[in-house]
Amino acid sequence: MPPRGRSASSVKPSSLPVGELLEKRSPFRVPKYQRPYAWDAEKVGEFIDDILALLSKGESDHFFGSMVAIQVADHSQASTQAHEVVDGQQRLTTFCLLVAQIINSARALEQQARDIGDEKLAMRLEIFAEETSKKYLFYERYDVEQGEKTSEPRLQLSNEDNTKFRALLNGVAKSVDIRDSHRLLQAAYELIQAKLISTLLDAVDDVGEKFKELQRLRDSILLDTFIIHIVSEDRQSGYRLFSVLNDRGKRLAVADLLRSHTLEQLDRFPVLQDKASRQWDEILAEGSTTADGFLKAYLPSVTGSRLSAERLFNGLKKQLFGSAPTNQDQADALAKRIEKLAEEFHRFLLIDKGVWPYDESNRSPGVSEWYRARLRRLIIVLKHELSMPLLLAASSCVDEKRFAELVHMLEKFAFRYKNICDGHASAASKHYYVMAKTLRASVAGSPAPSWEPLMLELRKLINERAPKEKFKTQLIEKLRYDHPTQRGNIREFLTTIDDYWTWLRQGGQGSPKFSSGVVVDIEQVTIEHIYPQNPPAMQKNAVLEDLKHRLGNLSYWDPRDNVTAGNKPFSEKKAQFLLSKSSMTQALGSLPAWDAGQYNSRLRSLLDDACKVFVI
Repeated sequence: MPPRGRSASSVKPSSLPVGELLEKRSPFRVPKYQRPYAWDAEKVGEFIDDILALLSKGESDHFFGSMVAIQVADHSQASTQAHEVVDGQQRLTTFCLLVAQIINSARALEQQARDIGDEKLAMRLEIFAEETSKKYLFYERYDVEQGEKTSEPRLQLSNEDNTKFRALLNGVAKSVDIRDSHRLLQAAYELIQAKLISTLLDAVDDVGEKFKELQRLRDSILLDTFIIHIVSEDRQSGYRLFSVLNDRGKRLAVADLLRSHTLEQLDRFPVLQDKASRQWDEILAEGSTTADGFLKAYLPSVTGSRLSAERLFNGLKKQLFGSAPTNQDQADALAKRIEKLAEEFHRFLLIDKGVWPYDESNRSPGVSEWYRARLRRLIIVLKHELSMPLLLAASSCVDEKRFAELVHMLEKFAFRYKNICDGHASAASKHYYVMAKTLRASVAGSPAPSWEPLMLELRKLINERAPKEKFKTQLIEKLRYDHPTQRGNIREFLTTIDDYWTWLRQGGQGSPKFSSGVVVDIEQVTIEHIYPQNPPAMQKNAVLEDLKHRLGNLSYWDPRDNVTAGNKPFSEKKAQFLLSKSSMTQALGSLPAWDAGQYNSRLRSLLDDACKVFVI
């Protein structure tokens, strides 16, 4: 049933060859609310496979899907009709890239024909390239207001992609691509040449035969492939058509849908709409997957609870972008929320890479580089993405010193509770989300809430689900060098114990005290086997062979040590141990020998140390 107040006749479907669509229905424009180019190698590969199958079968009526467009007026040009693409822009864009590569190949063959002295063939190729370009790829635009004539692409992409797309259509094959969509456009352009056109042309040797293959390809895709072109004359139905198509299975990313939704809301406020469009472009510049990852972290940091992927769009829409603005003040408020979202996204990108999110020019003297390095350990080494909503809220609401305290607390909790004792994520996440919501709800200018409530809840979880004996048992079972997935956890354990070494050897009483003078690059740390991994047969010890990959036999070389002890026996490594920058490794040089008794003594000491250090 058509929407109330609109006639079904306002939507007009017709079946057209792709060539006729490009020649007679253009110009096409991709509106602001549409997502950037998103076809990856798999999708472009499927497109190429379809065309190769079409050529091999000699089909003359291959169906290539549908395209939905809104017919709009453009009174600035002599031809006053244009179409905004609502659905099908990915396929149409890829068709245009294919036509551009056909033209490029024709011009390359033209030069080959001239090189062998075949001027008639060269002229035919020149005309073929020019006709294909002017008939299907570009058109003459007569601007009656400015009195100008320009050659314009028959398809114009949205602002963020159009410059790159136009460069490819004009044969500018290489550029520095920062945006994910630009890299995808470039990859599609190159894949079409390598997997489709080169495949066809390389199968024949003669330039004339190559030209016939190129003609066959062009005619097949432009004359023998059909698209259902659905046109609506009602511009306001563009967003509704877009949403309905998505609801019927053409799932877009949440960020793409929010972009569409908010830009449609700002349709009556073009200046704010343009600004919001640029900010959404920034959020989507890293790709829809990254943008959606941000939104999944952002919403629970505001509401205090996480929604499923299916409910995320509606949850964000309800929380941030409910009713469309009816006046300038409401539109300004909506634009401000999008601006704030873009600012949060940039902080998310930093935190997600383990990069400290506070400006270097305004660093707190009370926060050392040792503290800042904890963030990379938490996110990259321990992979504790669960904490992202809380970190995102904290980076927006507290000063650098408070943020550093939070990160250090979460690092110790994540290692003990989640990575070693396999604590349930949901039990911890609910406390993270509550804290995040509390932070955002705090009144600007007033002191930020204390970490004490969160600390008490995390401590309770450790006592319940990661108590001392379980922690010790799991450390022994999990931290084995012959379990490659645990090597990050081994490095985290050894280097953290080393940071507290002086305090531990002084008795380890009271609150844990670390030495923050040296920052160890944990990803450059080399794990050392005290009893060697692969000793010579004559030096093997049957007992230590069974223990060699276990925690008690592991230490590490600081990146500054510049030492490779290899498979030397303990007696030959002692002198190197004494010179290590690692206090833990240095202490090994004082041992008289390395045997099962020393192994057991060191293991007990490490386990006791862990229970003193990894506390909340």
